[in-house]
Amino acid sequence: MKRKLWLLALVGAMLLSVSPILADGDFYVVAVGGGVGTKITSLPYTISTPGFYYLDRNLSFDSGNGITVNTDNVTIDLMGFCLSGTNNGYGIYMGGRKNVEIRNGVVSGWNIGVCEGIGPNDSHGHRVVNIRAANNGYGIALTGRDNLIKGCTALNNTIAGIHLNNIGTISNNVVNNCHLGILCYGGSVIGNTVTCNSGQTGIELTPDTSTYIMMDQNTVNGNGTHKSGGSSATVYGTNAGF
Repeated sequence: MKRKLWLLALVGAMLLSVSPILADGDFYVVAVGGGVGTKITSLPYTISTPGFYYLDRNLSFDSGNGITVNTDNVTIDLMGFCLSGTNNGYGIYMGGRKNVEIRNGVVSGWNIGVCEGIGPNDSHGHRVVNIRAANNGYGIALTGRDNLIKGCTALNNTIAGIHLNNIGTISNNVVNNCHLGILCYGGSVIGNTVTCNSGQTGIELTPDTSTYIMMDQNTVNGNGTHKSGGSSATVYGTNAGF
């Protein structure tokens, strides 16, 4: 009997020692005070081993890339904190990598907030979820295939809010007051709100004639041009504003 009570007490203590984090419909459990994955405590930081990495404070850097990912199969959880720069370098750079997830925080003040900088055949399978990209050149710019940008907010980026340069998915994001709102090569652009991007276009499509794009449930307001581009392979569902 005493052994059963001890086991119940141990399980209760373990449950109380973790805290849940809800982000964009996903459920994450992170141990209070750390102990899960690898903590990033200063910049610049290079990731060379697959696994889970996280922040426990705001971090800044002013002379290059903040975090460089040099391996595949990595998750970086900003835990609500901010990576800030001075428009020199990339906040998080993952050129040529595969299966990197970046989530839950702010990237601000970089040339590109989240950057996948090597061509479309070298990298794929990234997820950028619940990121606020503000006051960068590009907020989020991915060049590989089969990437997902979901539930993010791009604000006041001087070149573009979200740039997807291959076939992937841009879903349920908010883009406001960027020079260009969303730039997409192919895939799905669904459920985004794009407003006040007065420099050029709210949503710009740049596919070739055989690349399909599904546009559905987007809302555009107050842009210089609400949408541009597309091809005979572009499929429009129900969108507000165009």
